[in-house]
Amino acid sequence: MPWLVDEMAIAPEAIHKQVMQVPGVMNCHDIASRGLLGRQVFIDMHLVVEPTDVEKAHEITEEIEARLEQLYGPARITIHIEPYGYRSRKITY
Repeated sequence: MPWLVDEMAIAPEAIHKQVMQVPGVMNCHDIASRGLLGRQVFIDMHLVVEPTDVEKAHEITEEIEARLEQLYGPARITIHIEPYGYRSRKITY
């Protein structure tokens, strides 16, 4: 039942710690997860990366997805890329 009410599956701090280890990541924020570990989790986040070209940014998101799926099992991950100089009061980390 937890996945039906969008109960958090993974602590945002744990996801943030893993994502920030990927080279080129400047900031990871607005992190959310739901689902059931070991079965299927859904992870959403906003990301600021150092590279400004789409190809390099895509490579970073691919690395993040692989890392998180290896740690947390089957996962559907949605990553929203913010512009390099993005500033917001919504950044939580």
